Amino acid sequence: MKDSVKLKARAKINLSIDIKGIFEDGYHDVEMVMQSINLSDYIIIRKAERGFEITSSNSDVPLDKKNIIYKTWELLREKYSIDSGVSIFLEKNIPIAAGMAGGSADSAAMFLGINKLFELGMSEDEMIEESKKLGSDIAFCIKGGTHLATGKGTDLKKLPSLDKNIRVLICKPDIFVSTKRVYKKFDNMYEKDFNPLGKPDNKLLIEGLEEKDNEKIVNGMGNVLEAVTASWCKDIGKIKKTMTRFGSYATMMSGSGPTVFGFFNDYKSIKKCSNVLRKKYRQTYITSTSDKGVEIYGNK
Repeated sequence: MKDSVKLKARAKINLSIDIKGIFEDGYHDVEMVMQSINLSDYIIIRKAERGFEITSSNSDVPLDKKNIIYKTWELLREKYSIDSGVSIFLEKNIPIAAGMAGGSADSAAMFLGINKLFELGMSEDEMIEESKKLGSDIAFCIKGGTHLATGKGTDLKKLPSLDKNIRVLICKPDIFVSTKRVYKKFDNMYEKDFNPLGKPDNKLLIEGLEEKDNEKIVNGMGNVLEAVTASWCKDIGKIKKTMTRFGSYATMMSGSGPTVFGFFNDYKSIKKCSNVLRKKYRQTYITSTSDKGVEIYGNK
């Protein structure tokens, strides 16, 4: 039996976000296409005699009960009556509060890692069902790839993969965005006339994925939350213009923001754009799309 496990937790971007309404419990009825990318956190989980300890490469990461890694551990420890502890190291590369499911990816890694380390025997479906108690994006992060997410974001339908290794530029303005605040402002903006800006055409987008038609994919993309976050974060518009100027054929805000991503056809263009943006925005990364989510790596 292994005493430690290493995991790679991939971030996500949204190819689309639409909001259809609000459920009685206050959650939003969403319809969005989610895509894994290779920008990842790395997590090492080690068995310990007792308790819980977490350290991180990023000083902004909470190291207490607020961290979703701790919440995931507690959920599984109680459910399976685990009588020992864990020590965790988190190499944090995914920007925090960025609309990229960084926390959800870390939680997904915990589900996979604790399941492996303590031989719990949970199926993927069981992990996903438990994950719903902690957050809506965790289910997707467990599966990864390209999925249509509906309902509260946990009902997933596998879609044909976006072409592998599309060059993706990630740029996050140096502010933290509250998802709750974004959704509240969205509700206020469209309380009377529910016709939000940036509405995607998910049918066209999915057709594009099925037919490998890049034009349909790009024309179908959209994010109804972008106008909301951009109304108090002017950098979003500036970053999009810069990416377009350097040859990005599709650029959009991910999730509730403020991160902006752009797709590029060639490395020379994306590198030039990255160099320009990084002078002002330190959290700028060149990455690529992936058909995988969280995974165990190294010595399995």
